[in-house]
Amino acid sequence: MIDLTERKLRILQAIVSDFIRTAEPVGSRALSRKHDMGVSPATIRNEMADLEDMGYLTHPHTSAGRVPSDQAYRLYVNRLMDKYELAEKEKKRIRKELLSNITELEKTIKRASELLSELTNLTSFATLQEDMFRVSLFLEGMTRIFAHPEFNNVERARNFLEMVDHRDDFTATITERDDGITITIGGENPGEIMPDSSIISATYHVGGHYVGKLGVIGPTRMRYGEITSVIDYMTKNIDRSFDLIDDRGGADGADSQG
Repeated sequence: MIDLTERKLRILQAIVSDFIRTAEPVGSRALSRKHDMGVSPATIRNEMADLEDMGYLTHPHTSAGRVPSDQAYRLYVNRLMDKYELAEKEKKRIRKELLSNITELEKTIKRASELLSELTNLTSFATLQEDMFRVSLFLEGMTRIFAHPEFNNVERARNFLEMVDHRDDFTATITERDDGITITIGGENPGEIMPDSSIISATYHVGGHYVGKLGVIGPTRMRYGEITSVIDYMTKNIDRSFDLIDDRGGADGADSQG
């Protein structure tokens, strides 16, 4: 098996980043122009051929460029993804929205899911553990997923609509996901739940107790670093927001803090 050298990793990172941004297959010449690889387009082309043989890239029939495979996205998420720091403006909006909607838990979680969909331009979800046997599911921004070119594909669109029709199955799948930030890519998703999509979720707590999961579902070509940071910040601030309300004696106190 061919080793993943430092150069191959840099090329793969650049391909995944470019494809996430443009949704266009990436060619060796374009890669050479956009990124300082220190080697010729011919060398990059040879390295890309090796990466394709290793299963990290695929070669669409209609294009000379390559696109990342699920295996490439997994490597990218685990080792190559740049850490994304939310801008203070984004953090302030999240804190403000969560605090201004602290009236009851269900409304807060619904608004958190709506805000997550707005910030990521993806379909978002939130589960709320009502009791030992009952879990509520909120799905927001369901039409946003169709803004992504992957879902112009009839079969993928049908898979998404079937998932929506089987909400109980989807709820069970989300509820059973691991605690903390969890990213599943393409075929890593169980059963028939959107095999060409990725799901990012995180656990959220209130008063230190587990309450549910918050996350997004969308194409495997998603901005993993940015979206993970948004979800992580939101789930941590749900608990903090309720703590602030408890400390101040109600929602009226929250507004006075700005």
